[in-house]
Amino acid sequence: MNSQDVIFYAIFFVGFCIFPIVLIFFVFRAFRRAQTPTAANKSVSVQTKPVAGSPVKGAVSPVSVSPQIVAGAGSAVTPIYLNFSNKPAAIIQSMNALTAQAKAGNTARTRWSRGPRILFWLGLGLILFEGLMFLLGYTPSCAFVTGGIVLWVIALFFGSRLRRAQVQAFPKEFGEFEDIVHTLRDDLRPDSGFLGNLDLTGARQATKVAREAKDTANRTTQYFRDQWLNLKAKLYDGNVLRVSAIQRIKERKGYYGRGRVSGKSKWKPAKFKGSYQELKVRIVVNPDVYKIVPSKEMAHGKKFGEYTIESVDSADGIITVLANSGNENIASESILSVLKSAYGMLQLKKA
Repeated sequence: MNSQDVIFYAIFFVGFCIFPIVLIFFVFRAFRRAQTPTAANKSVSVQTKPVAGSPVKGAVSPVSVSPQIVAGAGSAVTPIYLNFSNKPAAIIQSMNALTAQAKAGNTARTRWSRGPRILFWLGLGLILFEGLMFLLGYTPSCAFVTGGIVLWVIALFFGSRLRRAQVQAFPKEFGEFEDIVHTLRDDLRPDSGFLGNLDLTGARQATKVAREAKDTANRTTQYFRDQWLNLKAKLYDGNVLRVSAIQRIKERKGYYGRGRVSGKSKWKPAKFKGSYQELKVRIVVNPDVYKIVPSKEMAHGKKFGEYTIESVDSADGIITVLANSGNENIASESILSVLKSAYGMLQLKKA
């Protein structure tokens, strides 16, 4: 290889290899800046592994978001875990900020989605250019092939980052919880807020297995208990309200079994055996203001939206209502309807 060839390859190497890499660096830096939360949503913190049932501490944060597909959900959703201990306006503000942050991330992903494809074709062009130079009689230096491979590696890395940046739709319960907070906001005691957590990370987790049982064939059935809503509030009239929404799932674990025809051992996947939603409402009644009276509406078998009343108890000045539903998703109107009917058991005391 003579000096002219060296100069020729050096010019093209800088133009087709070094310059694209520098350009990619600045593009990637701009992409990172586009994903950075703005000052309006800095109160929203992101964690990779939220711990279900963790104690409530501090203000509305942490809000945990980890994009993935919830097993058995049938569609891609974004699992969310929210600890809250604040006034309704602050909770709603943080939830809106979280939604805005997700939209901003998806917008940036869409804007840069063509980047990996462009890098792939640039890398392919460099490799083809190396082959063309060889056909024209130039001594191959593998510089352009190396540059093309580097661009392909960067394209794979860039594409992987874009896929991880994708935020799927939030679970339906996220919006329903916001409706509940918005509806009950005026019933709270002044200078108080809601306390609890919203766990929308999915029910099929090892930490949410309530118990296991084996059948006659030694197959294991798991019973999941997913308390996705836990809410406590001190009300304006002195009562204390507690709301607990639970999803219970029955599922048989996968196992190895022999086929009836072939006799070979085959893997049998997990089998869904059923699920239902459970709602528990507790009202610690202020005895100075109310007395508890019987109500024909709050009785076993009565329906309120998607819920059916299972039991009602009013012992020791505490109203406890247990309801269940066979529906997978529960609307906020159904929960609020049960709360309203439970409050119908209270009667103001005469002055």
